[in-house]
Amino acid sequence: MKYTGSVMAIDPSGRGKDETAYSIVKILNGFIYVHACEGLTGGYDEDTLEKLAKEAKKHKVNFILVESNFGDGMFTQLLKPVLNKVYRVTCEEVRHSIQKERRICDTLEPVMNSHRLILDRKVVENDFDSTRHLPPEKALRYQLMYQMSRVTRHKGALAHDDRLDVLAMAVSYWTEQ
Repeated sequence: MKYTGSVMAIDPSGRGKDETAYSIVKILNGFIYVHACEGLTGGYDEDTLEKLAKEAKKHKVNFILVESNFGDGMFTQLLKPVLNKVYRVTCEEVRHSIQKERRICDTLEPVMNSHRLILDRKVVENDFDSTRHLPPEKALRYQLMYQMSRVTRHKGALAHDDRLDVLAMAVSYWTEQ
């Protein structure tokens, strides 16, 4: 069966060692399928913007959510022209005001407890492979599986939470629908 819809969530990198993270999540019959969840080292550079647009096209994304908490929409304005060249899709910004860790847990916990979150095996493999260039003590902290298994509702529970945050953004989109 064809998926009912496909959404891409993007969290642009801020300052420091953050990644530009993205997640592509599809829905079918109330089940949420994770097709991609990665972090890119670039921030606002052309390569990063093109990679995001190509991934949206590859997965036939219907809608893109971009976190706007930092940069006041600058990332979205840079992404839109690239999307217009590569793959035309609606792109909107999302602003969060709730504590990040609590928001992530409140979004993912009910979906995971009801066994409605399904990860493609390639997502887990790519997650592991994507950090091989980092020293082992740092690599784990950037991985989605590490972030997912260690998040708590306490502020600052994770040093890096970019990948888990975009997954929660995409899942939240579908649970609200």
